[in-house]
Amino acid sequence: MSRSVAICILAAFSSLGIAVAIWGLWDISAALNALSACAERVYFDTSSFWFLALAVLPLFLLLAPLSERHHARLLAGIVALAFLLPAAGFWAIKRSSDAQGYVFAPELALFSLQETSATPAQSCRP
Repeated sequence: MSRSVAICILAAFSSLGIAVAIWGLWDISAALNALSACAERVYFDTSSFWFLALAVLPLFLLLAPLSERHHARLLAGIVALAFLLPAAGFWAIKRSSDAQGYVFAPELALFSLQETSATPAQSCRP
């Protein structure tokens, strides 16, 4: 396979990754809006956190023009970012739900792919 074909394939997968990351961001944003509006029940799928990690796929295109001696550092940065993005999404939801007095059942967790819902344990403060 030629280099240009490989880059085109990687660009296509990068575009799909960005689309899925936007979907995850939209889901997190919808949950944050529902939490801040004091919704009676907030439904959330924790896989949305990991959808954010797919936003790093376009960064792999940066490896192509670099010499091999820079690949290790860039790859380490890409992997770190792939873990930091879901953690940031989790932190945003957790912080907002705690501030508004919501309790998730089952418990909100970063390393579980499940649907969860939150109800206010105390009076919500919009």
